[in-house]
Amino acid sequence: MEKAKVIRSLIYKFTERFAVKFIGLVIGIILARLLSPEINGQVALLEVMVNFSLLLIEDGVNNALVQTRTVEDRDYVTVFFITLGLAGIALCILELGAPLIAAYYNSPALTAPLRFYSFSLLFSAFNSIQVARMQREMRFRELMLCNLTATVLAGTLGIALAYRGAGLWALVVYHFAQIAIACLAAFLVLRWIPRGRFSMESARRLGGFGIKMLAASAIQNIYLSLRPLIIGKRFSAADLGYYDKGRNFSYTISVNLDAAIRSVMFPVLSRAQDDREKFSGIMRQMSRLGSFVIFPVMLGLAAVAEPFIRLLLTEKWIAAAPILVILSIGEAQIPLTSANLIALKSLGRSDLYARQELLRRALMLVILVISVVCFHSVEAIAVGYSVSAWLDVLVTSLPIRKLLNYGVLDQLRDVWKTALSAVLMALAVHALGALPLPLALLLMVQVFCGAAVYLALNLLLKNESLVTILSLLRRRKAAS
Repeated sequence: MEKAKVIRSLIYKFTERFAVKFIGLVIGIILARLLSPEINGQVALLEVMVNFSLLLIEDGVNNALVQTRTVEDRDYVTVFFITLGLAGIALCILELGAPLIAAYYNSPALTAPLRFYSFSLLFSAFNSIQVARMQREMRFRELMLCNLTATVLAGTLGIALAYRGAGLWALVVYHFAQIAIACLAAFLVLRWIPRGRFSMESARRLGGFGIKMLAASAIQNIYLSLRPLIIGKRFSAADLGYYDKGRNFSYTISVNLDAAIRSVMFPVLSRAQDDREKFSGIMRQMSRLGSFVIFPVMLGLAAVAEPFIRLLLTEKWIAAAPILVILSIGEAQIPLTSANLIALKSLGRSDLYARQELLRRALMLVILVISVVCFHSVEAIAVGYSVSAWLDVLVTSLPIRKLLNYGVLDQLRDVWKTALSAVLMALAVHALGALPLPLALLLMVQVFCGAAVYLALNLLLKNESLVTILSLLRRRKAAS
């Protein structure tokens, strides 16, 4: 029953991630074609300011609700008040600091949009508890419907405003509405209202894990915010728009493919934390399957970056193509890094999680300083990110080697067939780019040929991940 529930949850989560993010990408492409790179760069700055607070709220104390074995109503209420307090503090800072932020970037027009966008923090605070409850109860079907509804309605509103010439406000309203509608939809499903009082006992019990996770999230988000902030200050808004668009495609695809696995496997791993052999087996399977899906997608995206940008975003965005190539290669490491991080979280070792997060960001900061000081280009900053991203695999594997005897060499041995197949496939796809075909037809040829080459290579190498996926599909077909 447990295995069947996990498989169903994975299917719903993959459906949600693919559907929601595919629709989101389509909406983003339409808005990018309607709006200039400069406007997208301005919105990227707003997102850095607000998303830092959003991620602290969504990845902080509420993680303890999923990780802990038993949860009572007072635990949900206590974490809600903590999260709401964090959101209120962040909201006040952004409301008061909006004019200073706009002046620092020589963009007075950012003040009002930033103040408006900041109110999304209140919706996010409430929704983070709802999402934690749905994840804990494995209610991924309802979560999928809520996010699909929010994306479609918010996207329709954003596109309508862009057509009417709203400019910057079209993107701001789109992002705000997506958060607010998702919160409302989840409330209509759960009908959860915080009843009761703040419990110090719950705060102490959940706070140890949650505060360390919050600290790790803060370190991570400060680091992730540095690049767009530096680019926005040292370069033009258009340059930031190019970087942000290249990052959005690479990051959105890799992270959300991986998140579909993570969001389901986190509660499953948490329940298996007392059986280390079973835990280790689930983690290795997660790493292998994630790599089997994400490696070819990211390296394939790098191979088709130029025709992809020309076709979807038009010629005015072509400067984003080399950035997309570099960042796609960097994001390919996501399944390995993520498996290590989710294992630490599931084991409740937030102390090790925070410690290795500090080490990761220290190394990344050194590389960022070198790329900014020594090279005056956005591409150099992107290269620095990719180098530091692959160093993550080594750093995040250190505590896993100690706890589960599963170090970086073991992880690489598990995925070398997948990696080799993905690299050879990407080289073949890039070579096909020389064909004198219309852009749409060229992309279709590259994608289909790339998929065929990748599957053929994995069959030739007898990749265990492909065997596992084919076995699951056969079982499902037989069961139906």
